[in-house]
Amino acid sequence: MNVKEYTAEISARLALRSFFIYAFAASLIVNVILAFGLIVLDKKDRVVVLPAEITKSFWLDANGVSPEYLEQMGLFALQLALNNSPETFEHNQRKLLQYVSPEQRGATEVFLTAQGRRMKSANASVHMLPEAVETRASAMQVSVRGNVRQFIGDKLTSMQKKCWIVKFTYRNSRLWLETMQEADCRRPFEPMKPTGEI
Repeated sequence: MNVKEYTAEISARLALRSFFIYAFAASLIVNVILAFGLIVLDKKDRVVVLPAEITKSFWLDANGVSPEYLEQMGLFALQLALNNSPETFEHNQRKLLQYVSPEQRGATEVFLTAQGRRMKSANASVHMLPEAVETRASAMQVSVRGNVRQFIGDKLTSMQKKCWIVKFTYRNSRLWLETMQEADCRRPFEPMKPTGEI
């Protein structure tokens, strides 16, 4: 082997070795920068969810929920509580109690059961038609205004404009229903009386 070929071979191998050393160093620097970025970044996850009735999208994260989610859940809970007949009441009650906070479940179940007995004995139905919804995301409250229609059999006995406040709590990435109270429609976030609680 001649010296020129030998030095050319060594030069080629040294160039290849230098290329891999620089590539490894660049890769190491990029990995250190990415690791630092992951450590420094705020670890805030936000999940975007589409509700069953796709009218609005909303988000949930470790610290809270969007006002749109509160609005949708407030309407959902009120519909379960206020759109009832003797036939649908038990199903709606079971469904609603799945969302009630554990601390409020007993009292809410007693109240709803008494309401259901009155409805069955009178063959009464209640139907709420929501007209307006306001949210207070900081207080986890939703105010819903609408017309509540009451029927005995198939006869409309009353139709009143009523407002309700639905209060939630958010614990362990779960939204719990705390209370539903009838409200003064002029001041939608002030409870009217404690007897209107669900």
